[in-house]
Amino acid sequence: MDLPLVDVIVVSYGHARFFDNLFASLSKVSYPRDCWRLHVVINKDGDGTLEATNRLREQFKSDLPEVHVYEPHANLGFSGGNNIAIVWAMQHNAEFVYLLNPDTTVEPDFLSEVVKVAQTEKGVGAVQSLLLRGDNPNEINSRGNALHFLGFGYCLGDHQPIDKAPTEVTDISYASGAGVLFPTKVLATIGLLDETLFSYHEDLDIGWRILLSGHRNILAPKSIAKHYYEFSRSIAKWHWMERNRLAVVLKNYSFWTVLAMLPVIIATDVAIWAFAVKGGWLKEKWKASLWFLKPSTWKYILSGRDQVRRIRRVPDWLILQRMTWKIEYQDMKAGWAEKLANPFWKAFYVSYRLIIRW
Repeated sequence: MDLPLVDVIVVSYGHARFFDNLFASLSKVSYPRDCWRLHVVINKDGDGTLEATNRLREQFKSDLPEVHVYEPHANLGFSGGNNIAIVWAMQHNAEFVYLLNPDTTVEPDFLSEVVKVAQTEKGVGAVQSLLLRGDNPNEINSRGNALHFLGFGYCLGDHQPIDKAPTEVTDISYASGAGVLFPTKVLATIGLLDETLFSYHEDLDIGWRILLSGHRNILAPKSIAKHYYEFSRSIAKWHWMERNRLAVVLKNYSFWTVLAMLPVIIATDVAIWAFAVKGGWLKEKWKASLWFLKPSTWKYILSGRDQVRRIRRVPDWLILQRMTWKIEYQDMKAGWAEKLANPFWKAFYVSYRLIIRW
């Protein structure tokens, strides 16, 4: 089987401190040098990333493939930064693109293993590597991500021992953007990463669209990347998480599903307002809510719904089977979710699984 051309894309925003270890690991990749290319997108000027990239490209020039560097001179976010390189890759005959976080290191066979799965499995839309915690490689960071029926998303298996990871190729709800392979033919059909989301939920959104288009999100457990992940405790993140969660729900569900789910959507939103008051991020919740009062927002949502209508091959009742009703993410353990929200959501989720037949 001929090896396909793969473009590996790293988007950095103040991540220069990770580059020595990242490039050292990339220099040991077993995939043939003439079958992959490396792209570095620098979203933050003057943070040392350009200098680190140039130094390391020269240091490892005999072991790395061709390296392309982009300086947009603006923070384009995860989506915009990756899309620059994805478009270039698609215009230059890449069969796959692999999105890789800058705060990672990779095992030598990480690329070979995801490509092998993509070439042997049917209906592939995304293939995620098994992500281990860089600070403790005996623990999982993500064995695939959970897609909550109200648009929440979180890593599965985080902090679990590595022996809890699947050993065989496994279907997952959606792939983490920290280490994932996409066939360019699929991206040409479903569209690229949503740049309006900017930060948070971009991987969830594209994973949902992959499912809607009739393709599969898959974990390749023999492809290993170590993720030096830190849960962000920034208050600002709640704005993006709440805004984007609702946007993705409104874009990707059918009209009748959104209508049927309005009671639980509204009830959850009321609870989150209370949670925001308690957590000290009321301003961020308010900012996220005001975004939905803008005409431009609804133009964007309606455009997204039209895109989903064109690519949809799978009804919502089947998508619901890939979703979950609970939140059990280790770094977001909260009494309100475990004691109150999860049982409440379970009741609605079970009901919708029975009611929704479209």
